[in-house]
Amino acid sequence: MKRLLIYIVSLLILLSCSEKEVNRYTIQGNGIKEGTVFLYGSDESHKEISSTRSNGNFTISVTLNKAATFTLLLPDGKIIPLYAEPGITATLLPDSIIKSGWSVKGGATQALHDSISRVIDATPDIAGQKKTIEDFISKYPISEVNTELFRRYLIDIPDPDNEYLRKTISKLGGTLQDHRYFATVKKMLDKRTGNVRHRMFPSFRYTTNDNRTVNLGTYSDKYLLVNIWATWHQESYDKIKELRDIRNGVKSNNFAILNISLDSDTATWQNAVLNDSIIGDNVFDTKGMNSEVLETFNITSLPYSILVTPYKRILEYGLTLDSLTTVLIDSLTQKHDMRNQKKKNNKR
Repeated sequence: MKRLLIYIVSLLILLSCSEKEVNRYTIQGNGIKEGTVFLYGSDESHKEISSTRSNGNFTISVTLNKAATFTLLLPDGKIIPLYAEPGITATLLPDSIIKSGWSVKGGATQALHDSISRVIDATPDIAGQKKTIEDFISKYPISEVNTELFRRYLIDIPDPDNEYLRKTISKLGGTLQDHRYFATVKKMLDKRTGNVRHRMFPSFRYTTNDNRTVNLGTYSDKYLLVNIWATWHQESYDKIKELRDIRNGVKSNNFAILNISLDSDTATWQNAVLNDSIIGDNVFDTKGMNSEVLETFNITSLPYSILVTPYKRILEYGLTLDSLTTVLIDSLTQKHDMRNQKKKNNKR
């Protein structure tokens, strides 16, 4: 009987130790700068900061009951995102492709993060990086890795594109959109730009290049594409010349174009409109870069386009003339028409 009790106690101790091992995450590394290594969690359940002195190598362990994200801060200031999993011993390794100079071996989510980081960091142009991130979101819409991709490549950069951020976040899976990080980002974006979709388009009164007066009432019962541009901005000048193809391709007959110039010189604008036969109603905003429309939509770059419904509400904004196609415009107007028809039918 005594032997049986000793066996049971020994077994319980062994199981207890085994459980503690399973519920721990360990990160280790060598070849780093001498100093203090810090490890801190990004969620409420891991508030405490762990640290250790390093003489070129280090080991830090934390108790972990489920997968969690951490940040590793090295003595040289390099920041390494960690996707920790219980029972994993991960190793920090030199990596010449990732910009931080380090990758981490250990854990499936970590491997996913490091593999996509290598692709993005090896892509020299911003457009290519954005395309890679969009493809990743399409394949992994609820992956925690998205939080780090957004932070590093789309948010913590000079002059982040607020409207692009808003649209890209909307492509994430619903559970990830509710993540504390993205909830905070969306609040930040609302403060910066305000979500003006479905609001009334601001009233205006302009004189066209052929001396007609136009206002919101001029475009009653029409979808109105408003384009903000300037002759001094070469990209917007080049794109505004391509509007004829868009106008000719749109299926709806209830469609009009209003081009608002932010030029400082009336003669230059008049000549450009005349010489290049720019299609649509062309108007000149005398306030230029102090235009109220810039403030309303927080416009920081040209060209910029807004699609307005026949009821003068903003259907879509933050469009670029690069993204504008007849297919996009037809799709937006048809969806809007279908929603309105459905509302009318429900009232009957």
